[in-house]
Amino acid sequence: MNLSDYPQLRDRDRLRDVARLGLDRQEERAYLADVLDAVADRLSTPFAVVDALLDDAQVFLAGRGPIPDWIAEVGGTPMEWAFCVPLLRDRAPRAVGDLSSDPEHQDNPLVRVEGVRSYIGAPLLSSTGHVLGGLCALDVQPRDFGDADLEYLTRMAGEAVRRIEERAGPAS
Repeated sequence: MNLSDYPQLRDRDRLRDVARLGLDRQEERAYLADVLDAVADRLSTPFAVVDALLDDAQVFLAGRGPIPDWIAEVGGTPMEWAFCVPLLRDRAPRAVGDLSSDPEHQDNPLVRVEGVRSYIGAPLLSSTGHVLGGLCALDVQPRDFGDADLEYLTRMAGEAVRRIEERAGPAS
């Protein structure tokens, strides 16, 4: 993945919004657990994650599923590994049915080493209009996700943002 294709990563207003909401800090966010449970159950995936996209790393805000110890220990991944980065540019949900045959992701260590095969994600859009990160579901099997899945995930991403912003207070 060529990060120079994503100037949004370094947008100062977006990064201020991420910081204002406390998404640049690693802390437990139990208030997102039932959102992740609902997503994983509805989409029948072993993994569901809410992440924040900083300027150089993806931080996991909450997750469901067996996250590998080496990733859990650092609380995220390098930005080059983040499947949610295209959400910054497209500002729309997306799905990749087989990451191992996708030119943008096939060499990603999460695909090659950890065996992640499919991804569906929706952007976390703040009330000020910035993409904070994503709500995504992952599987170790290739699969097809449909329009109804993308619509559902978009609604749930909105619910996740509502909960995050409710705890942070109003935007200034």
